[in-house]
Amino acid sequence: MQFYILTSTNYKALKRHFSSNYSNIEPKDAVVIINTLNKRYSHLAKKFCENNNIEHYVTESNGTPSKGKNSLLDIFLKSDNEHCVMVDGDDFLTPHGVWMYKHLAKLPSPPDAVCLINQRSIKYNGKKYVSYKNFNVDYDYLKNQDYCKIFQDTHKLSLEKSKYFESLHHKYYSQQKKYSEPDEVHCRVTWLSKKAAKFKFNEDLVIGEDTLQMLRLKHEALEGRLNFYTTPEQPATYIYDECTAGTVMEHSKFGKDYEWMDDYLNALQKMKDNNQLHENVSLPELKIDYPQDYVSNDLKLTNIYWHKIEGFKLSLPKNASKESVRNHYELLKINQAA
Repeated sequence: MQFYILTSTNYKALKRHFSSNYSNIEPKDAVVIINTLNKRYSHLAKKFCENNNIEHYVTESNGTPSKGKNSLLDIFLKSDNEHCVMVDGDDFLTPHGVWMYKHLAKLPSPPDAVCLINQRSIKYNGKKYVSYKNFNVDYDYLKNQDYCKIFQDTHKLSLEKSKYFESLHHKYYSQQKKYSEPDEVHCRVTWLSKKAAKFKFNEDLVIGEDTLQMLRLKHEALEGRLNFYTTPEQPATYIYDECTAGTVMEHSKFGKDYEWMDDYLNALQKMKDNNQLHENVSLPELKIDYPQDYVSNDLKLTNIYWHKIEGFKLSLPKNASKESVRNHYELLKINQAA
């Protein structure tokens, strides 16, 4: 198993993956995919990898995330690695995430794919970095939003354009409620086997390609061809860095253009026509056996999760198995008795 890091512009974020203050990934455990139209950045990233003995590849770019992600999958499929962890170069893994994914690789039968629920992002509020939930949605609240008025008042769009974008929003969120995981508008896939990596990203889309890929993997899992699990981000394994504008904000012109939703919905309809969507069905949740001395570190970006057992509270990750919780409880009783 290797951590496959896709980078296109952010040199500071590239270095962060290997910093002891952040992910602290060992260079020998990483593969960096340099996929960019910026020749200067390509040279800079390549030099960083060479200086730190990091396996790396410069791949052809067209400026879209899907092209870069597919080049990452192609390189993984040609490698000797059985599993990969996909990391967007602007985001980062927590130390807990690095541990968990290494643990998955050691299992007798690792899953084919893992996606995230209750995901976390960070933003800078002018004084410090603030963590918050990302992609969790209250569908009933969104259904009652007057998007038409928002587009007119906030973005000064015409009534016709505002009504059009409002219709796209209502249809988009109604479809996500049907086919995504409960209360999630999107679940990032981080862990892939070679069997799962054969399902590529839709390069016709600039936004939403990762959601479609997740839904295709979900279809394969529900048909019995893949072992695909969700895992709750408490503590977090993967952090979205939204301190700078990403593809969604730039492509949507910071909330003024939602044509991408139309493209996404058309692609989703094709999946529906091919019977690849499953309404109101959830994936199973990943369960992990944690060592008795395990102390999770997600850089203090989420609150502690407490398991309750026989009147006691244990601070273990939410995805801890029942056996793991029981073992920690028995150890706690022994320590208290001593």
